[in-house]
Amino acid sequence: MRAGARLPTSAPAPATISMSSRPSHSQRPATLFGSRSGLLLGFGLMLLLMGFIIAIGLHRMDTIQRRLDVIVNNHMAKITLTTRMRIAARERTVNLQHMILLADPFDRDAQWMQFNKHATEFARARIALLDMALTPREREILAQQSLFTGRTVPLQNEVVDLAMAGRMREAHRLLIEEAIPAQDLVFRELRALENVQRRAAAVAVREAKEAYRSARYWLIVLSGSALALGLFVAVVVTRRSRKAEAVLYKEKERAQVTLHSIGDGVITTDANGWIEYMNPAAERLTGWRNHKARGRSILDVFKIYRESKQVPADNPLDEVIAKGRVVSNVSDIVLKAKTGREYLVELTASPIHNEMYELVGTVLVFRDVTELRALNKELRYRASHDALTGLLNRAEFERQLQQALDGARTSNSRHALCYIDLDLFKVVNDTCGHTAGDELLKQISLILKREIRQSDVLARLGGDEFGILLEGCALSRAQTIADHIRKNIQDFRFVWEEKSFQIGASIGVVEVNADSGAVIDVFRMADVACYAAKEGGRNRVHVFHPDDSVMAERQGEIDWVQRINNALKWERIVLYGQRMERFGKGSGYQYEILIRIRENDDQLVSPDRFLPAAERYHLMPVVDRWVIAKAFSMISALVGGHHDDIEGFSLNISGQSLNDPALLPFIVEEMKRNKVPPEWLCFEITETTAVTHFSSALRLISELKGMGCRFSLDDFGSGLSSFGYLKNLPVDFVKVDGAFVRDILNDKADLAMVRSIHEVARAMEIGTIAEYVENEAIYQVLEKIGIDYGQGNYIARPEPLSEVTARMQAEFAAGSLASGTR
Repeated sequence: MRAGARLPTSAPAPATISMSSRPSHSQRPATLFGSRSGLLLGFGLMLLLMGFIIAIGLHRMDTIQRRLDVIVNNHMAKITLTTRMRIAARERTVNLQHMILLADPFDRDAQWMQFNKHATEFARARIALLDMALTPREREILAQQSLFTGRTVPLQNEVVDLAMAGRMREAHRLLIEEAIPAQDLVFRELRALENVQRRAAAVAVREAKEAYRSARYWLIVLSGSALALGLFVAVVVTRRSRKAEAVLYKEKERAQVTLHSIGDGVITTDANGWIEYMNPAAERLTGWRNHKARGRSILDVFKIYRESKQVPADNPLDEVIAKGRVVSNVSDIVLKAKTGREYLVELTASPIHNEMYELVGTVLVFRDVTELRALNKELRYRASHDALTGLLNRAEFERQLQQALDGARTSNSRHALCYIDLDLFKVVNDTCGHTAGDELLKQISLILKREIRQSDVLARLGGDEFGILLEGCALSRAQTIADHIRKNIQDFRFVWEEKSFQIGASIGVVEVNADSGAVIDVFRMADVACYAAKEGGRNRVHVFHPDDSVMAERQGEIDWVQRINNALKWERIVLYGQRMERFGKGSGYQYEILIRIRENDDQLVSPDRFLPAAERYHLMPVVDRWVIAKAFSMISALVGGHHDDIEGFSLNISGQSLNDPALLPFIVEEMKRNKVPPEWLCFEITETTAVTHFSSALRLISELKGMGCRFSLDDFGSGLSSFGYLKNLPVDFVKVDGAFVRDILNDKADLAMVRSIHEVARAMEIGTIAEYVENEAIYQVLEKIGIDYGQGNYIARPEPLSEVTARMQAEFAAGSLASGTR
């Protein structure tokens, strides 16, 4: 780049001495004296002139030195700090992208540490920059950068939190849609700051050069006026000039090293666009060597075209030369190197002006963004596609479904949504492993692709579920297409390691029109229809109709999912306790803990209304954990009372929770945290659950019984293999199924069953509990049989557990034990 500067050129004119005539012989002594005086005077004047010359020279050289120091210590330092800020900001974005792509949590932690490291580097560089003497424009740009950084950092931190929480899909979306655009604004301000600083550096260099030329000029003029001392002064001045030249050359070399070191390509030209200089990065990207490109037109070396249109792009220097202003382009530009290789580049072209603001050259700065664009493209693809099948993912499918809904409302068009759930997929997964299951999903994806049009939308919604949006398709036609897809899947045979499987599909079809509501409503209707297809025998198509009774039942269950989640969120699940009484004694504290949901109108909802939905939608582990934690917390208030009087509190555990390997450590941790004695606890598992999840039930029972807890087999007799499993499950109690107890007075078979269960349990030294003791007659029959405990409204109605524990605390404090009247 060219640089020049000038100093004020005004300076005192050199003194001159003149003699009017030659003296006569009689006047010689006076002339000699006068000559000596003149010589002394002239010598004195020369000395003064020499001192003046030296002073001027020193002043000028010091001025040059100070301005060179400004270039090195100020402008170059500013550029270096700004570059550090930009690099640190860019590396933070790269760290975020790596965190989203990495699966290993330790690798993500490493990227997170690098992320914080670059944040520190960014802050340090900025603080150092603010400590320097800045122009108002530089401070204005830094203030704007700080504003954009303040908006960007929370977004980046949110991406980090989502990535660390494993919510990669949300992290991808937030990074692409918000964090990177916000960061681009920061980059824009940093590039503007660099441009300001480079222009300031160029001006300083020009001023230094002008000061050097001015000093040399006046030294020559003054030296010519002092012939006797001119040589000496010239030597002195020459030495200082050479020293100044050496310093200037050194600073020029330092500037050249800086240009050689940066990763951006830099090309400078004269005012006509002829190349004067290229740094190594520009050589690498253009394929031209500096010495071969020098003197050529920029059009010969820097060949660019539009990526989207594949046509030559306007050279930015043409506009810079014509209008004398900065031109920037950050997208859609491809640079074709001399070797034929192509690079996506971002570029900025700036004019170089002299002190008269005349255009004397241009500077073109560009950088390779090929890998960054490819990475962004890959991230966008991953954010919208399923990694296993290559189909669209649920988020992208929902976005396109929303577009279809918007189109239906504006143009009154109609579409159809097919919700596909594979039948017997779990058989393949359980029999052959997840690798086989993944391969099956890939092959099913290929079948589905063949069955749809180019305009239709196909996505994997999750697990073994797929969605197809048939655009502009009537409901009757959609039903035909869905049935054709079902048949093709049914005819498909999946072969894995010499095993062959026939896979079916249950498909729910729903019309998408102007009255379909929101995306979630369409999915809900499609899910209801798919469920109806499964309930109807699987491997069939069911079209959604709002007046269908099956649909209404399914819709009610889906509504309960939201109500259960709200109850958990707002603490509207209430624990009740129902006392169990030992026949013939009627004392002691033994309660089964029950749950209710309190609605907004304070009405209590019984569990038989919401637990089926919780089981169907796999909410039971969450509900069970909430009940265990809440119950243990309330029971802990009794610690320190009459332990011998507390026979136990029974809590129900669902089959879904039994399959959760984290349930056991959760129970143990809650017992320790609330200091609840294990012997107070009795866990109830239904007979059907125990049979279905036998190994899980056996493991949990063995572990907790080893700590002192007890177990009860609930609804005993409802299964068809009760007695066989009873021998292998180390339970403490069996609860006779209430269906037998309810009709024990009128049905001899029920009476015989209750007696049989009691006799077998007694032979195995297992206690018995009878439910549904609703009147005195049932109570007396059970007592006569010899049942150990009874439970029912005749004995005690369920009451809030908080009242139960409060009453027990009061009785313990009074030192008395309530007899427990009926």
